Amino acid sequence: MNYDLLAEIREALASGDEGLLCERLSAVLPADLADAIKRLGEEDRGAILRVLADDAAGALLQEMGKRDAAAMVRLLPPERARRILGDMAADEAADLLRDLPDEAADALLAGMKAEDAEEVRELLEYPENTAGGRMATDFMPVSPAKRVSEVIEDLRAHPPAPEMAYYLYVCDEAGRLAGVVSLRDLIAAAPDTRIAEIMTRDVIRVAVDADQREAAELVARYDLLALPVVDAQERMLGVITADAVLEVLEETATEEILHVSSGAEEQRDRPLSPLQVRLRRATTAVAAGLAGAAILAAYRQTFQVSLDYLLFIPLVLVVSEVVTGQVMASIRGAIRHDPSLARLGKAIGRELLSTALVVAAAGALIAWLLGDWQQLQPTGTVLGAAVFLVGIAAGIVGGGLPILSFLLRHDPSAVSGSVTAAVANTLSLATYLWVVVAIG
Repeated sequence: MNYDLLAEIREALASGDEGLLCERLSAVLPADLADAIKRLGEEDRGAILRVLADDAAGALLQEMGKRDAAAMVRLLPPERARRILGDMAADEAADLLRDLPDEAADALLAGMKAEDAEEVRELLEYPENTAGGRMATDFMPVSPAKRVSEVIEDLRAHPPAPEMAYYLYVCDEAGRLAGVVSLRDLIAAAPDTRIAEIMTRDVIRVAVDADQREAAELVARYDLLALPVVDAQERMLGVITADAVLEVLEETATEEILHVSSGAEEQRDRPLSPLQVRLRRATTAVAAGLAGAAILAAYRQTFQVSLDYLLFIPLVLVVSEVVTGQVMASIRGAIRHDPSLARLGKAIGRELLSTALVVAAAGALIAWLLGDWQQLQPTGTVLGAAVFLVGIAAGIVGGGLPILSFLLRHDPSAVSGSVTAAVANTLSLATYLWVVVAIG
């Protein structure tokens, strides 16, 4: 934060001289002004908007967070707000209108040019957290039959936006995505070359209804500067730019930090109150406790065999929680990296194999310690076998629940850790007592 700039702006505002304020703001970059204006009150924000030209106000709104930008729009006279929104890119205008009340958004759309309003309405039809909700639609499709010289002339006549200038997307007559040409390849090709001869046909793309994080992961994995968005018929609808991806990654990182630091484990799209969070956790704990009590009651005969086995229940639960947490974290990472079923199958197989090797070694060590050191060889053998099976059961729960959540189209990272631990502990306790009764 540039505090010297903030002090200058406050000084100009305090003077009440709009000419001085306009002069101070003229040399300030939109991103710096957006950072400073967050620290000003509503009255000062309104004063700044009054002296900014429409294009400067639009640039400022695009640099601000969505909620802050929506609050700024409410300070504008309706006619000026419609004018500024009409000059903005459709995707930026749609992002801003999503954070306004429906009535206010509809009123602004009604006053915009029909063509601009229709383009924004189409984008508003897509959920904000999908590729369609993040895409820009002002791309220039290129015919594969055109020559390089013709395309260059088209670019000169209709220069694309800076963020759209990296790739040209080749579409057939039906609008289906057929290939992509980088600006570098276009410039390096001979003028008479057909676009079909230089285009790359294997194009990384994303479905319009795909989650925004899937789009961000594709851009990061393949080092793309932009990502085409297509519908079910492979018709190109828009482009997700690097700027949009950065916003997604920033929002996701912020959500993850808040999610972890607050201990909130519920779905992000349906936030719960603190009381609801505590009730959910308490219910989970009570349910797990009752399930554990029912299991202990079912295996009463175990304690008539030997009290030694009861002493090791805490050890079994610790093994269960450690294995569940490790496998769960690994599978969540695998889903974020590559959510294909083939890769997930390999990931869960790898985790279960690693878990089996570790808990087998731990079980063998426990059996040896109790047998040779404490002269409790039968107890050691039973406990060693139980630790092995408990670890496998916990690994299945820890890996299975995130995958199940993903298959049901929920966010795997929002799977409740407390619920997963309760399920794993209950299953582990049942497994342990079954082993004790079976071979103890």
